[in-house]
Amino acid sequence: MGLRSGRVRAGRPAEAGPAAQPAPAPHAVAAAPRTAGWLVPDGEGRLTAYAAGRAGGVVRWTESAVPAGGWSRPEPLLPDTRILPYLSVARSPLGYVDLFAARRKGKGAKPPVEIVFASQYQTGRPMTGWHSIGNPHTDAAQAAAVGAPVAVVDGSDVVHVFVRDAAGGVFTRRRGREGTWNKWAALPCDPVRDGISAVVTGSGRVELLMPADEGVYVWRQEKPGGSLDRAPDLAFVARPGTASGTGSHEDRITHFWRDEATGDVVAYRLPAPGGEDVAPAPLDGRAGRGPLALSRCLVDGYDCTVLAQAEETGTLAVTAYPTEEESAGAWWTRTRQPCEGVPALARDRAGRLVAAVIGPDGGLSVSRQRTDERGLALEAWLRC
Repeated sequence: MGLRSGRVRAGRPAEAGPAAQPAPAPHAVAAAPRTAGWLVPDGEGRLTAYAAGRAGGVVRWTESAVPAGGWSRPEPLLPDTRILPYLSVARSPLGYVDLFAARRKGKGAKPPVEIVFASQYQTGRPMTGWHSIGNPHTDAAQAAAVGAPVAVVDGSDVVHVFVRDAAGGVFTRRRGREGTWNKWAALPCDPVRDGISAVVTGSGRVELLMPADEGVYVWRQEKPGGSLDRAPDLAFVARPGTASGTGSHEDRITHFWRDEATGDVVAYRLPAPGGEDVAPAPLDGRAGRGPLALSRCLVDGYDCTVLAQAEETGTLAVTAYPTEEESAGAWWTRTRQPCEGVPALARDRAGRLVAAVIGPDGGLSVSRQRTDERGLALEAWLRC
């Protein structure tokens, strides 16, 4: 198979690279992403990139409706200087997109915040304004200490929002299919670290992974729309802010995080009901930082999982291996592409892998999987 060593090759930078493109206007400059799910396909595979703006609000890039037609210039949306530079992007089974963020309420060094969301119902179209769903705390000091929201949509079109509270616990709130929000509810658990990861399986079940000082907590639905139930805790310690996950075979989720002691990327799947526990598999990646961007694509006809990370050098690194075959190993390939914050991966209309990064100037660059070479290779980077 073309992925014999899991090695990934990156195309040379385009001759008319980032320097040949005009810089985005100051009000359309993106902040470094803190999560990986900001490159989102619609029902037809047309991609949209979302990022928090450095001056508040959101910056959006939309792929052309015509294949190979390029991308829109960066669009500043939802201007609000109170919005903190963080977004969680939740896509529904119907293709709607909800953006969740935290917004300051009041002034001062540590003002309370509220969790807000805005919705997009059609690719490239205007978004609704920001709507508040409040804060699980009523005390102002506690309301200033909640973590960033993490949101997903399950297979029943129910939106789930999770936040780390002031004491390190976790609160959740749901929006039903009819659009009604329930009240904030606490998930009973010991204090957790920053970096909750929520992922939806192919059948629409939610799995929630929460790193803690003494291990890793996992919650999951047995069916879409159902309750979240606690799975056995894992006796492994993950670095804060490094967890992410992606769907794999047979409606399973493969979770990834960085080991507290070594910095290695590790992969883990919950055992099947009645099955034996399995140990997380190490995949190197210790030169990286933050959570991984994840996707699956075909490489030489094989279903492979692709991992991308921002390295301490400020550039992108990529690797791939046959899905759920972590024993094959992962050989990371360093690119020279600048990467601020967390990169993103998705598949386009043709099923090709697309990698996206935000550069130091707050602009977007993308690269697509080449289909004229063996193995996984990327085309030259395009500045959008």
